[in-house]
Amino acid sequence: MTSSVRLHGDHLSVEVRPGKGADITSVTERTSGIDVLWRTPWGRRDLAGAPVTGDSQTDWLARYGGGWQQLVPNAGAERTVDGVRRGYHGEAAVVAWRVESANEAEVRLATDLITAPLSLTRSLRLDGPALHVRDTVHNTSREPVPVMWVQHPGFGAPFIDEHCTITAAARTVLTDAEQPGTVLPPDVRAAFPLAPTVDGDVLDLRQCPGPDSGRAVFACLTDFRTGSFALESPSAGFGIRVEWDASVLPHAWLWQECHASSGFPWYRRAYVVAIEPANVLPGDPSPACPTRGQAPLLPAGTSWTSDITLSITDLR
Repeated sequence: MTSSVRLHGDHLSVEVRPGKGADITSVTERTSGIDVLWRTPWGRRDLAGAPVTGDSQTDWLARYGGGWQQLVPNAGAERTVDGVRRGYHGEAAVVAWRVESANEAEVRLATDLITAPLSLTRSLRLDGPALHVRDTVHNTSREPVPVMWVQHPGFGAPFIDEHCTITAAARTVLTDAEQPGTVLPPDVRAAFPLAPTVDGDVLDLRQCPGPDSGRAVFACLTDFRTGSFALESPSAGFGIRVEWDASVLPHAWLWQECHASSGFPWYRRAYVVAIEPANVLPGDPSPACPTRGQAPLLPAGTSWTSDITLSITDLR
């Protein structure tokens, strides 16, 4: 199994790990040498050395090196579907993928899941300042299957800092019902980008929190006009724009962890901002949102396809 596949273009360099979930482990802007993706404090571990505890959340996190994962067929806490346990954040991000073709500018990978009757493909292609990612989920069975599908890119320093700004084509922000973080109340809807705080103030979610802010946020952006968000980093001298089909992934999970959370796994060591296109709202049904956690059904013998483009925008 190939340990890494590297793509190179004039504007971007990209690394992918077929042996671990087809993770996109780095997206580097070549002029600055800055990787826009976050890396965990323990980095990209050899899976053979990762602990196996039997707790799917602990085991998934032990294998999580940062970067960009694809969460299928589950996202969030483990749950039982059709009598089978689907582990925390799903199977697709931890299993090995096959490299079906690769060259300097493009790679195609595939895998078949066990916890759900799904066949997955992932294609990455560099085109100038853009990375195009096409993911397909195919139901190989003769019956409909509930499938959660979340793209899971996390962005980190030095690209992210307190000067970085967020724009998104969402109209609504929905705070998490169980773990909204340190500043937002649980299970509240608001008009994005402004959200009420637990102190009665208003938080502008367009401004990235700095590494010393001690902030944690978990929420979901929804009601997108078009599937898109942008991060602009004056410190790095460039930004990124991410675009996707909101009819396939109508939501985007918002996760900010700024040296806020004590204990495993972060021990106040994580500084990451993540915006994650998704086909499902996070969590379980709540008073403010009874549709949380309801996975759409993928009909028998059919496929979903997600096209996402990450492009560099020059601020110099």
